[in-house]
Amino acid sequence: MEHIHNVKVENFVDMSFEEHGHTAHHPEHRLALLTKGSVEMVYGENIRIVAPAIIIIPPGVPHKALRAEHADMYLVSFCIGCLGINEDSLLMQPFQRVSDGALPTVPIDAGRLSWLVQILEALSNESNQSGVESTPLLRSYLSILFGDIYRGMNLEQYHNPISRIASEALRFINQNSNFAISLKEVATAVHRVPSHVATIVKKETGFTVGEWICQARIKKASYRLSHSTLSVQEIASELDWKDITHFIRQFKKVTGQTPAQWRKKQAKTTSSKQNKPLAG
Repeated sequence: MEHIHNVKVENFVDMSFEEHGHTAHHPEHRLALLTKGSVEMVYGENIRIVAPAIIIIPPGVPHKALRAEHADMYLVSFCIGCLGINEDSLLMQPFQRVSDGALPTVPIDAGRLSWLVQILEALSNESNQSGVESTPLLRSYLSILFGDIYRGMNLEQYHNPISRIASEALRFINQNSNFAISLKEVATAVHRVPSHVATIVKKETGFTVGEWICQARIKKASYRLSHSTLSVQEIASELDWKDITHFIRQFKKVTGQTPAQWRKKQAKTTSSKQNKPLAG
């Protein structure tokens, strides 16, 4: 029996670009190990990340890559539901912190870099396997990476670059992505007037409250499309979208595909892995 893990490891070498400034978003968890060069991205303000460093990219968090200079990078995409990883576990806390507004970059001790590269190479090789043992092995490799991130971020001392109001607003949005929440409800949750919350969130994160709400809700819908057999109509209803047409329009705006196209693409990806011939 083959097991599908939905882990992807990409290796970029000597990557350079300028003004690659469109907003990116994705429903899966991602992390990037920058081994050489630098990248610049928007997170409230422009931040420049210099190797060696790990970049944390939680699902549903809008971000913009502005430029890269001779960057070597491993990019890992993974589905925690497929791997049986608990999103609330200790080592996943850095992803939650970034979702709540913390900076997405963690410096890496240069002495650990070659070891982390070996782990990523092993993760990449294992992601192409399909045996029953692969899922726990993939979790183990990822846990090593998560451990370095957790220690590097040092959550007890880590300084959150955005205000408590903005952080609490993002946390409320992420915790209530099953519902059609509004700016007014977000403001009520953080005990401020809507105009003040709207200004603070936009100024400190670079994105509006509405954009954060939409990203969180589309992330949730994407996960349900990939991990359930419910119809698009049923998923929209379950996630409190009142108008199916509006849901489809917003989903396509965020992902570039309709919900049906998204589900078909995910099924095709899974099928191609299942049909890949085994080595030997």
